Amino acid sequence: MKAKLTRNHGFLSKNDTNIIKGVGILMIIFHNFFHLIEKATGENEFSFSEDNFRRFIDFSVGTPLDFTRFASSYFGHYGVQLFIFISSYGLYLSYAHKNISWFPFMKKRIIKLYPTLVLGIALSVLINLVQLKILPGLPVIKSILLKLTLLYGFVPNEALTINGPWWFFSLIVQLYAIFPFLLWLLRKAGPDSLLIVMFLFIGISMALDLFIGIPGTSVYFTFIGQLPVFSLGLYFAARGQIKISTTILLMALVIFSLGNINQYAWYFSFLAVTLIMLKALIWAIPIIRKFANLNFFLEFTGSVSLYLFVVNGLLRHRLITTAEKYNNPFITLGLSFVFLAFVYLTALILRSLEKQLMEFIDSGFKIRTLLQKIKTNKY
Repeated sequence: MKAKLTRNHGFLSKNDTNIIKGVGILMIIFHNFFHLIEKATGENEFSFSEDNFRRFIDFSVGTPLDFTRFASSYFGHYGVQLFIFISSYGLYLSYAHKNISWFPFMKKRIIKLYPTLVLGIALSVLINLVQLKILPGLPVIKSILLKLTLLYGFVPNEALTINGPWWFFSLIVQLYAIFPFLLWLLRKAGPDSLLIVMFLFIGISMALDLFIGIPGTSVYFTFIGQLPVFSLGLYFAARGQIKISTTILLMALVIFSLGNINQYAWYFSFLAVTLIMLKALIWAIPIIRKFANLNFFLEFTGSVSLYLFVVNGLLRHRLITTAEKYNNPFITLGLSFVFLAFVYLTALILRSLEKQLMEFIDSGFKIRTLLQKIKTNKY
């Protein structure tokens, strides 16, 4: 028995990918909220410790009413793998039959990300100014400047500064930079060449992490650690459909399970959990389609996922303090939904501001044009 989507000649549709992105960003948002609350499980996201899984089990057994929080804290970060997969999958569909030039390609990708990042940085400064009544000091200014280079994933102690989730901005730009070379390899040697890339870079990640391990950084902040999942997206897109056999699924389940308690298996677990989530989502999407409201919610969430991603880490701290104050599983869960609503509202405002900013720039910085559009309720 195999999981596959047959519509659109086997390719995931835009609606399908938005649902997958919607699920991924919700996993990330709840993870980013829950995993900072006191009595945290920890997670094997950038480094491995079997104690994290032991805490997850112990806390879940000891406080079963808090299971949702513990599960999201420990597993929720794997939503990132869905985004990495969908990014390469979509890029292949866009460029499979096109000539690609590295500089124009990178310019186009960065221009799509940069305004959102800049507005996110401005929002971060504003929040600190309002809450702490302070302007950024030199260390913060240094981190902001490094963020603007998009290379901070390679700089020790910088990937998680300003706003922890933004480590992904540096990563995705690195993966974009590698994409044209992977596409060239795929065209020259076929999709199976990407299987070699996957396991080669798992081996490189393992060697770097075990034998070099630069303090203050992680191989998983960089393209090196995340390239296997990125290559998986290209592999399935080039194949024309996503097929995950029962045998492969069972192997993935075993590897992912072992990866929670064994460091060597952990290096393979990112690929394994991606296969597991894809199998589950491909099975679930036709069911989701039957529920119009759920389908709309997930598709919409996926369509604004960039803005949700940018703001969620900036908005959590006050509500986390409140959750720790009351230390009640029902209050904590309720606060997580308040947080989610606040994230959506802020993300939509940010999207509107970005649209205004870009149209203002495109108009040649004409204030009158911008004011006229605002007056006619175009925003």
